[in-house]
Order: sequence, then structure tokens, then C-alpha cells
Amino acid sequence: MAKNLNVSGQAVSNWERGKGYPDISNIIRLSEIYDISLDELIREDKNYKEVLLEKKIGKTVDNIFNVSLLLTLIIVLLYGYITHGFDSHQRFYIIFALVMIIHISIYVYKQVFGKNTETD
Repeated sequence: MAKNLNVSGQAVSNWERGKGYPDISNIIRLSEIYDISLDELIREDKNYKEVLLEKKIGKTVDNIFNVSLLLTLIIVLLYGYITHGFDSHQRFYIIFALVMIIHISIYVYKQVFGKNTETD
């Protein structure tokens, strides 16, 4: 089975024990190998539907977070430039501070909300 799906035997073992789930391309391949519909294959495991939904929500939250950080950076830079103007010395420190804030925010976000969603 593992060779047919180009995954490790450990991955298949994890799937069989319910410790992980195949990705969508492998689910499609499994449905073809066993000649059953995707609906039948997925309906058997209600937890997998929840895992797929959590992954989708997680990706959406990640995208919203990344866009929010980018927009915040742009707004802060534009506001500072429009209201005060920057000399080159101030720009360096402002950009450095913003980059540090973004990196720290990403780190904290991943520590608080991040989950390992690997399924193999």
C-alpha cells in the first residue's frame, strides 16, 4: 500500500491506528485503488472530516493573520511618513522595530495557536 501511494510504511501504520490521516491526494488514490467513492471513504471516519475542517480554518486564520500584519506595517509606515516625514536615520530604526515586532508576533502566534497538522 505504501509503495502505491508513495508514502512510508510508518505513515500507513499511523493512518490505520488513527494517529494521522492521508492528505487529499492520497485519499483520492485510495478511493481509486479500492474502487469506492470518496464519500464512502470519508463518511466512515467522522474525525477526518473534522481534521479537514480544522486544517481549512487554520489556513484561513494564517492568511488573515499574515495580511493583517502586512497591512499594519503599511499603515504605520504611511502614517509616519505623512505626518512626520522620516530622515534616513529614523527610517532605519522604524523599519528595524517593525520587522522585530512582526517576527515576534509570528512567533507568539505560532506558539499559541499553532498546531502540527502533519498527517503522514
